[in-house]
Amino acid sequence: MPLPEAPATGNLPFEPPTHFPPDLAQFWTLWREEKFWACHEALEEIWKSESEPRRSFLNGLIHGAVAVFQHRRGNFVGAARQLMRATIKLEGHRPTREGVEIDAFLTGIETEIAPSMAQITEKQRAALGELEARLHTKYPAKSPPQT
Repeated sequence: MPLPEAPATGNLPFEPPTHFPPDLAQFWTLWREEKFWACHEALEEIWKSESEPRRSFLNGLIHGAVAVFQHRRGNFVGAARQLMRATIKLEGHRPTREGVEIDAFLTGIETEIAPSMAQITEKQRAALGELEARLHTKYPAKSPPQT
């Protein structure tokens, strides 16, 4: 179900790649339109039907888009949690996959949500650290073939 998007700012956290597989076209079109929840919706069925390593890559893109969505809605902790998930899911896909420069994608999102990160309390940071440890256990870094 679509959620209301924040108004477009005219500033993209990451410039989409120019070359990518056809099934990512809708995701990147929506990204350019700053419809970050819709980006999530565009890939939902695709990532669920994929196997590794592509599955974690697509899921990482989704988490990145949702981090921006949460930040723009003022959900500081939600933005931080989603960025963490994106980072962990995408770490094994560096340096690039399917036209996406992984570090540039994550850095752009980090920069975008920096104001949210500044609002997080020490208690919330501690909880995020615990979540990070659990996620690293659940999703140990792998090195899939680069494409």
